[in-house]
Amino acid sequence: MSNLSNQAFGIDFFTGTKDELMSSISQDIHRPYSYIVTPNIDHVVQLQSNPDMRESYQRAGKRICDSRILMPILKSLGVAVPEVITGSDLTLSILRKANDERLSVVLIGSSENDVGKLRRMYPHIQLAHYNPPMGFINDPLETQKCVDFVMQNPSEFILYAVGAPRQEKLARQIDSSKRTGVGLCIGASILFAVGTVKRAPRWMQKAKLEWLHRMCSEPKRLAKRYVHDALSILPIYLKERSSRRT
Repeated sequence: MSNLSNQAFGIDFFTGTKDELMSSISQDIHRPYSYIVTPNIDHVVQLQSNPDMRESYQRAGKRICDSRILMPILKSLGVAVPEVITGSDLTLSILRKANDERLSVVLIGSSENDVGKLRRMYPHIQLAHYNPPMGFINDPLETQKCVDFVMQNPSEFILYAVGAPRQEKLARQIDSSKRTGVGLCIGASILFAVGTVKRAPRWMQKAKLEWLHRMCSEPKRLAKRYVHDALSILPIYLKERSSRRT
């Protein structure tokens, strides 16, 4: 249920625990299609200037706090999010559930090499995989191929691994009246799940330093983004705090 205690930056946050989320997902996979987004600092920044991203967020079924940096910001605004649920951790839980229960998963994105690892690690998942070309989201025909693949392959889960804001835009184009299941916008989570990219040690995660580990691991891709986000989030936060006091 939506209320003032779980809203910030135009996002209506999920305010349950991970166990509660997984319980809800277990029911939702049998209901009309819905999808989950994973707001972090970068998403908050994008949402300020990207109306397309905002629409994707508004139409999402759940919006979970993915960031240990975002979490204290939300708490300072009085948002009642009990714990961080990272997309990477949620992806692992979903993969384990799908494997244990022999469920079907559609995966959009990821290399054949990583998908091969995934199949070996989770042999009981019924996996359907499609990897669209670079720039697909700007090509209506290529985007439709992704939509058609999702619609033509019934599954309990749909994992969108093509990066923000592409995956969110794709997720919202699926017709909920014509299929069931839960979609999850997972970014690079498959890379972590199969070990292609190593996650930060647990102590770094607890110290809210996972961003530093990721930036050092992929400096060319992430350094510029992280600097931009760091410079952008302060005025966004101050504006949000001011608006809540008036």
